[in-house]
Amino acid sequence: MQTIQIDNTELESFISLTYGNDEYSLMSDFVKFVKTELIVSDIKKGFDEVGQFKKGQIKLTSARTFLNELKSEY
Repeated sequence: MQTIQIDNTELESFISLTYGNDEYSLMSDFVKFVKTELIVSDIKKGFDEVGQFKKGQIKLTSARTFLNELKSEY
């Protein structure tokens, strides 16, 4: 389990006014935020890889090859 300390009165006030004692909703919204950030990070990585491919810096494999590699690890 991870504990987050918030030392910002503006954020603390927002959380208190928005969620009160509803820790479930606070946690649910936090999880959604983190998952969204992970998706954004993956999308950015994909765009970076496309840019590298266009510059000839990396070679992309076919989807079939990629799936076969994934299967071979298990």
